[in-house]
Amino acid sequence: MNKGKEVAAKLRKGKSGGIPWMVIQDKKGKELITSDGPDGNVGCPVQPKERKWFTHMIQKTKKRMTDKDLSQFEQSLDAFAKKLGR
Repeated sequence: MNKGKEVAAKLRKGKSGGIPWMVIQDKKGKELITSDGPDGNVGCPVQPKERKWFTHMIQKTKKRMTDKDLSQFEQSLDAFAKKLGR
């Protein structure tokens, strides 16, 4: 990506932190939520608190996802973490 550092700095509003980092925006580019949870950046969400925050991110911003879809998402995330031994 060209100018990746500049884009990241703009999106992160000058804050530093780990990678990966993510932001969910609305269609106008307004920040809705970031991966900066109560305990810091969740990065690749494999620890229980990280998975909880990542699921919260999806729950808060979902448009067409049903509760059943969200439950399946959580189960997949938990299975991925289990596969990694977390």
